[in-house]
Amino acid sequence: MATIRILFLFLCLSGGLAAQSLPPLERLISLDVRNEPLTQTLTAISRAGKFSFSYNPALLSQTKPVTIRVTNRPVRDVLGQVFGGSVRLRSRGNHVILLRADEPEKASDFILDGYVIDGQSAERIGSVSLFEKTSLRSATSNEYGYYRLKLPADLPQIRLEVRRQAYLSQSLTIPSRRSHPQNIYLTAVTDRPSTRPVPVSPLDTRPLPIDSASRTRSVLTERPVVFASADSASLPATPSFLDRSRRTIGRWALSTKQLITDINLDRDTLYRTWQVSLLPGIGTNGVLGGRIINDYSVNALIGYSLGVRKLEVGGFLNLVRGDMAGVQLGGFGNLVGGTTRGVQLGGFVNTNRGDVGPVQAAGFVNTVAGTVHGIQAAGFLNAVGGNLNGLQVAGFLNTNLKTVQGMQLAGFANVAGGNIVGWQVAGFTNIARSQLTGYQLSGFLNVAQAVVSGRQIGFLNVAHSSEKAPIGFFSYVHTNGYRNLDVSANEVTTINATFRTGVRAFYNIFTAGLNPATHTWSYGYGLGTETSERRTWSLAVEGLAHQLNRTSEGVQALNLLLRLNPLVVKRLGSRMGLSVGPTLNAYYADDLSHNPLASVNLPALPTTSAGPGNDRHEWSGWIGWQAGLRVGL
Repeated sequence: MATIRILFLFLCLSGGLAAQSLPPLERLISLDVRNEPLTQTLTAISRAGKFSFSYNPALLSQTKPVTIRVTNRPVRDVLGQVFGGSVRLRSRGNHVILLRADEPEKASDFILDGYVIDGQSAERIGSVSLFEKTSLRSATSNEYGYYRLKLPADLPQIRLEVRRQAYLSQSLTIPSRRSHPQNIYLTAVTDRPSTRPVPVSPLDTRPLPIDSASRTRSVLTERPVVFASADSASLPATPSFLDRSRRTIGRWALSTKQLITDINLDRDTLYRTWQVSLLPGIGTNGVLGGRIINDYSVNALIGYSLGVRKLEVGGFLNLVRGDMAGVQLGGFGNLVGGTTRGVQLGGFVNTNRGDVGPVQAAGFVNTVAGTVHGIQAAGFLNAVGGNLNGLQVAGFLNTNLKTVQGMQLAGFANVAGGNIVGWQVAGFTNIARSQLTGYQLSGFLNVAQAVVSGRQIGFLNVAHSSEKAPIGFFSYVHTNGYRNLDVSANEVTTINATFRTGVRAFYNIFTAGLNPATHTWSYGYGLGTETSERRTWSLAVEGLAHQLNRTSEGVQALNLLLRLNPLVVKRLGSRMGLSVGPTLNAYYADDLSHNPLASVNLPALPTTSAGPGNDRHEWSGWIGWQAGLRVGL
């Protein structure tokens, strides 16, 4: 028996704590008062809601008895009926404070307040956006469904627009121009398209019904607001790093109320000529900035709008959810959720989800999800998700996911994910993941999938296929390239290994040789060209530079052998070939004491010294020979 009593006491305490977890004004009470004085009515209300009142007795000048009967209604609603809007309500802790009613900022203003309620379930709905299009006055219902909106009474017609995700939109005419409470009922959109929602009157004044025990778990609708990015009402399934960055900037700059308003009003567009603002929500656009298109926008710090059609200037950051046309200037940057048509200048960053053109410039980085038409310039990075039609200039890196038609200039690297029709010029590397119809010029590396026309010019060139000869120290073409390994002999070094790579019209030569008899070894580099085969025969011309050294000394001095080799090449099979021909040689020895050919008997031309009486430098020349066996790779 004692256990049952303890359990009963625990349940009673839990119920009391649950009731006090809600603010006093949002607690649901049932009351039946007939011809009672106002003070006794307040006592009955405080007992039913389990809270206390605090007020100046001078406010209770009303002596008329009170008669009221409500069932399962919020305390705020009940007090509104008792006082008729003559007092202002505040809650602090478990107390309700009664104050003298606010005077409107203008004599022509009036206050509309109340709850937004689900017409089917009778649950109060939070995060509902309410606004009036002409004056741009707006409000958002709180977590308990309560809203408070100050409206101008001098408008010829007042239509209150009500929006919430997962509910049908409402447009309500407000006939009265006096402050009064007004509950609004919305119809939920069913999740099953085949089931039509049951319509309700948006200004229905019926009381909230007493619900089952399950209803007491929550007085709020269970339909959450899904927070999207600042420049889109819907999120991609797998957002990229740039998308995540844009959402981070947007959420940092915008309040929760503004994000909710943008989501709820995703089908509404308003227009105003001018916007002047300090921060989002503090300016002429108010909280509705994300749904307003302006011709001109001037922002002291951060501006926020749905679109700009002529000019926008921001001291720090400009946020545009839709399109921007004209000129946009941001001291720090510009964030545009749609297309930019005009000139966009940011001191640090510009980021766009649509197309951009004809000019975009930033001190550090530009990011564009769409296509760039015109000039894009950044001090560090340009990143484009679509095509580039124009000029792209970056101090460090240009990256483009699709086709480039024009020119990319970068201090370090250019990367293109699609075709290139034009130029890539970089201090270090150019990369084209598809066809190149134009030129790649770099200080170190060029990479392309297929070179259709134009050339690769760089220290290293790599391509899957190339119709034109690349120019560089080392070039590699996979499909239609020219590669072979050669074992040969000549009058200076009797054993030589040579590797050729590039294309037949122009290739690179890497070679090394040894002559055991004279204790001479060499290494060298050269360039060559070979004609197309006719009946398995072809002609080649190669020019090489060799450094000669004694095997016992290593590299001690410059001993430069220049060779010009006209060769006849005979293909012996699918991959084998034989080459033979004369060589024209010019030899320069910088120090005769370290000359590996000093005691070698060669058919040399007359020797000439570098200067009168100089026995340490000399030039000589002769005609030699070369023969080799090569294997195609």
